[in-house]
Amino acid sequence: MTHPDEALALIARQEVDLLPEDPDEVPLHGALGRVLARDLYARVDQPPFDKSAMDGFAWGGKPADFLRIVRTLPAGAVTDRPLAPGECARIMTGAPLPPGADRVQRVEWTEEADGRVRFTKAESADNVIRRGENQKAGDLLLGRRVLRPADIGILASSGYDQVPVQRRAVVGILSTGDELRTPGEPLGPGTIYDSNGHQLAAQAEASGCEVLSYGRFPDLPEPLEAGVGRALSECDLVLLSGGVSMGDFDYVPEVLARCGVEKIFHNLAMKPGKPTFLGRRGNVFVLGLPGNPVSTFVNFEILAKAVLARLRGLRYDPTVVPARLGREVRRGSADRVEFLPARLEAGEVNPVRYGGSSMLSALAEANALLRMEIGQYVLEGGAEILVRLV
Repeated sequence: MTHPDEALALIARQEVDLLPEDPDEVPLHGALGRVLARDLYARVDQPPFDKSAMDGFAWGGKPADFLRIVRTLPAGAVTDRPLAPGECARIMTGAPLPPGADRVQRVEWTEEADGRVRFTKAESADNVIRRGENQKAGDLLLGRRVLRPADIGILASSGYDQVPVQRRAVVGILSTGDELRTPGEPLGPGTIYDSNGHQLAAQAEASGCEVLSYGRFPDLPEPLEAGVGRALSECDLVLLSGGVSMGDFDYVPEVLARCGVEKIFHNLAMKPGKPTFLGRRGNVFVLGLPGNPVSTFVNFEILAKAVLARLRGLRYDPTVVPARLGREVRRGSADRVEFLPARLEAGEVNPVRYGGSSMLSALAEANALLRMEIGQYVLEGGAEILVRLV
């Protein structure tokens, strides 16, 4: 069996053609969550002028007992008239410094009377943000990344209204199993609703992908082969749920081999998700996931996201945070790395009620995954551990 850390290393070492740049730039307001296609550089100095860092009084020259207030400068106001000795301007946060001023006295440390102002406390800083202090025109603004809200603000501050982005990764989803029914259909004896297909589609969409759903496939190799063949021609990543284990009707590995998919690994030292398969044909990756829904969810979070990062040319960077374990966690077998659904609140994490990888309801309460290593039977209550947010 392949250790999950080695599986991630295998993914990171894959030689791939990165997803190409989308032929059309997208409006800035539609760029959130997209992958920036190339480095972008600052178009203007930021800030583009010397500006006040706070509300107060702009002045220059030698200190005086009182300064005469000659004008008020709100943000956006510009004046060409320089301040004379003994004069100051009332100035608001973000307003350009007037000529003749080189510092700002915060309003809290002043007293006003009869159109004049006295400083009650000396400033240790000039309270001015200098032109280009944040960045100079031509500086690297942003490199390739998934654009976050802060990135959108940075691009706007440099005048970008259109953004070059990478084409969205196309993720194809196939659900296998004679027992599956589409939500909304009546259930018959021995049948269940296909939750995996919808769950995987939601995870892929939340990861910024375009989703192609190929529907449900019976436990027969011929129709599955046709579906896989179509998905391989249309997608960057193909996800199959079910049919990857060792049962009499688990045809996925056989079908993938017939479709020319070369195995990268099959069977992980991981719980849930032992029978997981990863392969590729050309630049298209195929991830065969166990049919139990918690396994499907966890494997997308850990492996599918790593594949997407590789195709995008990004570093795989899951969000891992420190937390205090609220109560002891004990398990009877420790031959695999185990990921347990857990709830993190106010710095404390606890496993949710969990009866195994078929217990989909556990995911409704979980916002994190606890990790237990091979050979680790117990996590002590009160221990400081790292948890992965999901």
